[in-house]
Amino acid sequence: MKIGILNTGNIGARLARAWAAAGHDLVLAKDGEDRKLEPILAELGDKARLGSIREAAEFGEVVLFSVYWPRVSAIVDAVGDALDGKVVIETMNPLGVTPEFKHFHDVDFMRDSSTAEDLQKRLPKARVVKAFSTLAAPVLEAAAWETAPSRPGVPYATDDAGAGQITRKLVEDAGFRPLAAGPLKGARQIEQLGVFLHHVADHEYGGDPDLIRLALTVIEASPGPVMRERVA
Repeated sequence: MKIGILNTGNIGARLARAWAAAGHDLVLAKDGEDRKLEPILAELGDKARLGSIREAAEFGEVVLFSVYWPRVSAIVDAVGDALDGKVVIETMNPLGVTPEFKHFHDVDFMRDSSTAEDLQKRLPKARVVKAFSTLAAPVLEAAAWETAPSRPGVPYATDDAGAGQITRKLVEDAGFRPLAAGPLKGARQIEQLGVFLHHVADHEYGGDPDLIRLALTVIEASPGPVMRERVA
């Protein structure tokens, strides 16, 4: 599959490695200095090449939209109509930033919307999927979980069933377990998981602000539920 990466930052680079290893062809774009991509381009060899934001968008049958939230308008302007009809997997979280460059979840925005719904409005002809937003970059590699009792889940939400199936395969190619979370509006709850994980990191793990050890998944009871007579 042809995949364009917008933008190849911490998340995009991790997924680019996994997808190249799975046999996909990539065009990597950087919202900033292209020279920062030289090491990963050398690492991936003929499975990836450098492109502009527009070129990566045009190349991909699927496009990873992994953009810093305050930069969304600029990137949408740069891609123009290049994402029409394409599967667009967006990984963003609605993070604001203070003048001191401290990040925070924009809870006012999160009350009634999500980055995925916002992006779908900006790109009405794209097939937007919310995914890969609940794992920090250092644990968005299968190798981080080799001795863990279970693989982390990657919840995804979309209004397009076909786009969802493509996303499932790419989640598996990255080494994780896909978790269908319903229509795109479900992206609100996926993004709110980020706030929840921050609370768990702070209060259960003694402070882990970058969430570099944590993930969520869903497990099934085994051998199964224990059914008893209901007590009225």
